[in-house]
Amino acid sequence: MSNLMKLPQWFFVVVLCALLIVGGCSAYLSRGTRVIGDFVSPDGTHDAVLMVRNGGALTGYSTGISLVSHNPLTRQMALIKLMNLFVIDDNDGAVRLGVHGQIEVKIIWLSNSQLLVEYPAKARVYKQETSYQSTTVRYAASL
Repeated sequence: MSNLMKLPQWFFVVVLCALLIVGGCSAYLSRGTRVIGDFVSPDGTHDAVLMVRNGGALTGYSTGISLVSHNPLTRQMALIKLMNLFVIDDNDGAVRLGVHGQIEVKIIWLSNSQLLVEYPAKARVYKQETSYQSTTVRYAASL
């Protein structure tokens, strides 16, 4: 009987620790991430969310784009998930940062399923997806 009594306590401790770890990581990511712009597709079904993420004391800022369905919940979830479409940084100071640590990026919907992203040629690109779900993406390193 005493082993059965210990199991719920042990299980409770493990579950509580897991919740604290997940909650703490989510809070850090969402506090370190700021939405700079929200670009809705012409038909209103998708959002290209432009955001900047502060990497903390040992890393710099990164600017990125997540493509999500157009509703407030998925837009908020984009703050704690990895940026799924495009990620760049300032290439160790080669590109000037804005007041929130962001790099100047232009996002233009060419149609309901085509997106154009313009960014500085000197930026360091970490991720550059050419398609995501039903959307194709073109990039222009020109600013």
